[in-house]
Amino acid sequence: MISYKDAGVDVKEADRIVKHLGMSGFGSVIRLGNIWLVLSTDGVGTKLLVAEEIGKFDTIGIDLVAMCANDVLCHGARPHSFLDYYATGHLNFRKTKQILKGIVTGCELAGCKLVGGETAELPGMYDGDRFDLAGFCMGIVARRDMNYLYEIPRKDIVTGDLIVGIPSSGPHSNGYSLIRKLYNSYVNYEDYLLTPTRIYVEEVMSVLRYVKAVAHITGGGIHGNLPRVLPEGTTYNLPIRLEGWWKELHDMSKMEQHEFECIFNCGWGMLLVVSKDEVTEVLEEIKDAVVLGDIG
Repeated sequence: MISYKDAGVDVKEADRIVKHLGMSGFGSVIRLGNIWLVLSTDGVGTKLLVAEEIGKFDTIGIDLVAMCANDVLCHGARPHSFLDYYATGHLNFRKTKQILKGIVTGCELAGCKLVGGETAELPGMYDGDRFDLAGFCMGIVARRDMNYLYEIPRKDIVTGDLIVGIPSSGPHSNGYSLIRKLYNSYVNYEDYLLTPTRIYVEEVMSVLRYVKAVAHITGGGIHGNLPRVLPEGTTYNLPIRLEGWWKELHDMSKMEQHEFECIFNCGWGMLLVVSKDEVTEVLEEIKDAVVLGDIG
């Protein structure tokens, strides 16, 4: 059996740092008079190394936007503006062009504007044309006549509320240190591993009036992210059935399923908490959404 720490990622230490910083939400909410802004920042992580090894760079820019844009949705904000930071040891025009094309595509999918960024050439910091990416997204909370409609997560989450899952497009941009270790042990990389992160803007915004909480399933997996939007001490029932590629990856890891669910999205990139009385509206609007569990 392999652990995430065996792949070089110490989740407990990361959690300790996050608690020390006092961070809890998916973004920072800033209130400027009658305007509420939500700011989020993220990167693509070691999925970049898979792109390097396959030699394909036109999708990771979508990942970069998705990781940030999906986070601001968890606060009821529609993505508005995006900035990127691209650092490399040596500028490679072909690679750079593909990366930036993906960022532009990601912004189009998220419905936000690419308003600026920074490209830094840092020889000595990165070997050759190796690189790193970071993104920054600003979202705006919906309002009507200066009265805010959708401040989430809401405080009225109760026992019996349902947990609705919206499928992921794959592992998104998390858990790749472990994925790379597993695949290096068993098989060569597959293009599937570069499937870009699904962007959920239209789905979430279309049902926001029915939703009590939104959890973007990123680093920390299902059990590291869903509790972030629930009242402290809230329990939930969420039996996850691993199928297809996810079952194969789980079998390769030989992990206990709960530990596996603490790393990966396991096929569910967004989780919504919805009242039983309003879940029908959500399922009718988001055709591939599924009720997965409930608040205990």
